[in-house]
Amino acid sequence: MLCLVVPLCSFGATVSVSVINFAFVPATTNISAGDRVIWTWPSGSNAHNVTSTSSPQAWTASATLNGPATFTNTFGLGGNFPYKCTVHNFTGSIIVATNLPPTVTITNPVSGTVFAAPANVTIQALATDADGTVTNVQFLVGTTVLTNEVAAPFSATTNNLAAGNYTLSAIASDNLGAKKTNSVSITVDVPPTVTITNPASGTVLAAPANVTIQASASDADGTVTNVQFLVGPVVLTNEVAAPFFGVTNNLAVGSYTFSAVVSDNAGLTATNAVTVSVITPVQVTLGAPTQSSSTNFQFSYSADVGLTYVIQLSTDLTSPDWIPIFTNVATSNPMTFVDSNATNNPGFYRVELLPNP
Repeated sequence: MLCLVVPLCSFGATVSVSVINFAFVPATTNISAGDRVIWTWPSGSNAHNVTSTSSPQAWTASATLNGPATFTNTFGLGGNFPYKCTVHNFTGSIIVATNLPPTVTITNPVSGTVFAAPANVTIQALATDADGTVTNVQFLVGTTVLTNEVAAPFSATTNNLAAGNYTLSAIASDNLGAKKTNSVSITVDVPPTVTITNPASGTVLAAPANVTIQASASDADGTVTNVQFLVGPVVLTNEVAAPFFGVTNNLAVGSYTFSAVVSDNAGLTATNAVTVSVITPVQVTLGAPTQSSSTNFQFSYSADVGLTYVIQLSTDLTSPDWIPIFTNVATSNPMTFVDSNATNNPGFYRVELLPNP
């Protein structure tokens, strides 16, 4: 038995051709790649042979044999293979259907996609075969085989990709060994960083508030191309160069989220946000003072938590000079102030809300 370009003599279907009198029956035989053909001439028939006349894909001829006899050949390639009996000069033809290769398309990710490092990427592919079946889809990252999938849906996952450029490939194979490859290129990039440096999250502001939002931004493996500032969902400004800041004016009473969104040259973004409150401050009123000693004088005052107050001292109510002696951010309402350095000399105190911001 002879095999033609079929590894390990693996067969598809088996097709028979008879040699009757002085003719091949049927004269034309249609088969698929990988099929084998058996020619049979019966007992008592004249001496015949089966000789290839095709080129360049000629195949070995049989010897000239008297019946009963058989000759077998396997056809691994598509094409038209004419043959004849050179003893009696009658002809036949084997037509092998050409095997169409499968098709494969990576549907995810799209070529050119940029991922943030470390990247976990799911590769998905669609594979079909018009004249057979898809038997395997092999996925690769560069030259490294990731996995082999034998049934749809065809997908594979690669995890923790470091920064760099990668080629992702899918190789589809069909039932006759034909292959097709599709590849996409992706980039894994270290994302930029951004931090709002002013105001601090939780800051309390007095209405109407004018606020300068400041941010620092950097990119370890590229450049910062833009920092966008937002108040809630509303874009305040876009800044393309440091120092990065935006100004919002006349904020009414309410709670606000300030955001800074940084973009780098690879198209990756990162966001930092802080929340602030804008309030109408309470009227500052002083509570009744007490003095436990000649040097320990204290009083309370109404305040808004988070706002900044200054306590001032004067020795003469008629004097325009008030000396700031203590500044703090209110942590309760009311607040208590203790002056442990009070003297027997006249002293007058007042509390003032500082501009905030």
